[in-house]
Amino acid sequence: MEIEKNTEIEQDPAIIDPEVPDGVAAAPILEEPEEAQPETEVETALRERDEFLDLLQRKQAEFENYRKRVDREKSDLRASVKSELIEQILDVVDACEKGLETLRESEAENLGLFVEGYKLLLKQLKTILDKYEVIEIPGVGSVFDPNVHEAVIREMTDDHGEGEIMEEYRKGYTMADRLLRPSQVKVAVPAED
Repeated sequence: MEIEKNTEIEQDPAIIDPEVPDGVAAAPILEEPEEAQPETEVETALRERDEFLDLLQRKQAEFENYRKRVDREKSDLRASVKSELIEQILDVVDACEKGLETLRESEAENLGLFVEGYKLLLKQLKTILDKYEVIEIPGVGSVFDPNVHEAVIREMTDDHGEGEIMEEYRKGYTMADRLLRPSQVKVAVPAED
């Protein structure tokens, strides 16, 4: 039997283009994609629902953040207004305490009514301070704390421990863990050898 040699090479028209030079393969011809099917009414409604739900959730989150920010600003404003008012009352308390001290030191006999008047006024003012949780910062004998004390004078001494407050010139106060005004004090420092 004789084997016939096929001299013709079958070529796939999708692979070899007669216009392309020999040895170079052409890219296969791709079919055109089918046109996208139009959305049905149900699909359109579902897509719109999802978009509106997303928008609603975003607006709710924005509103909640806005409400929290406004509440925080209101709270800060109230605290600021209270502290300004209390600071002014503290000046009156200081004046009453100094006036009462002066009257007690006075040797005049007819000042008893004035002393009682100052005591009543001071008691009323301290009641107002208690209502707003205003607390006096510890003074003489306590240890100096730069967060609540202002060192006006530093005195070298061996009679007091280092950092001990020896004298208080103006009382300091806090309100709800917020410093209204620092205490002005004299602080002991160790004497040099």
